[in-house]
Amino acid sequence: MAMDQDQELKSEHSEIRSFVKFVNTTLRAVDVFWVNYSAKLIHYTTLEPTAHCMVNTYVTHPWMFQDKVSGERMHVRHNQVFMPEPWYTNIDGDGRLARKEITVHFPVRTLRENCLWRILSMAREEDTLRELEIPKVLVQELIRRRRNKAAVGEA
Repeated sequence: MAMDQDQELKSEHSEIRSFVKFVNTTLRAVDVFWVNYSAKLIHYTTLEPTAHCMVNTYVTHPWMFQDKVSGERMHVRHNQVFMPEPWYTNIDGDGRLARKEITVHFPVRTLRENCLWRILSMAREEDTLRELEIPKVLVQELIRRRRNKAAVGEA
């Protein structure tokens, strides 16, 4: 899969469990990926806007999130990768196990990045990008982002 990621990032042993609830706080559909033992992204589910899913996982299992339409990486706690915490860190006031709520959100972006992603979401075809009356360097960046998104969808 072409979503930018460190090839060293992968799931490891499955010893300490973690119980999480991923909540999509964006107004976009977000794909949820588990990074498996071979550093491959495995599509787990798609969260529609404001939707959530319960996940039983392990502290050594990384998770990643991506806007389904634009391919933009979403964040958790201002990071592109979420690493779960041990189950025993989530005990409520009554001594019961509680599921950790993890909110998926937009990354903090510069105005330039924000504008590029907006253009990319509106221009569906590469030819449309080439016709825009903007600097060529921006057109090339938009085309590169479009191709990266297409590569993610094919994998």
